[in-house]
Amino acid sequence: MRIGLLEDNPGVIDFMSILLEMAGHTVEVHTHGSSLLETLFPETKVRFPLSYDLVIVDLLLPGTLSGLQTIQAIQQKLPSRQLPILIVTAVGPQILKEINMTLPTVPVLRKPFQRRALLQMIDYLTSCHETKTGK
Repeated sequence: MRIGLLEDNPGVIDFMSILLEMAGHTVEVHTHGSSLLETLFPETKVRFPLSYDLVIVDLLLPGTLSGLQTIQAIQQKLPSRQLPILIVTAVGPQILKEINMTLPTVPVLRKPFQRRALLQMIDYLTSCHETKTGK
């Protein structure tokens, strides 16, 4: 599976990249939301096939575009069934509650997390995506 990883912490990037690649996935890292969006929507258009089969997004990012804003930009252009999104974040309980209300269909994995939990969530999202799209 081709995974776009939006994360700014070098330690987390290394950990997740190695874990996902060992599980057989291809990972492309982005440290800014704008970079992920430019890859997904070159020249502001949706191009199929998509660059990724799944994106993993951290919410707390440097720059002008937060993880939440990046997800909302993706969802404006693509129905969720076309590109599964997973939030991996260390935000506190109050912000997490707000995120769940704003993005009720996007699953959240809180940092720190178990390796198995990440891989199980990816398997779950993949199976849901295949069921919805008939792949």
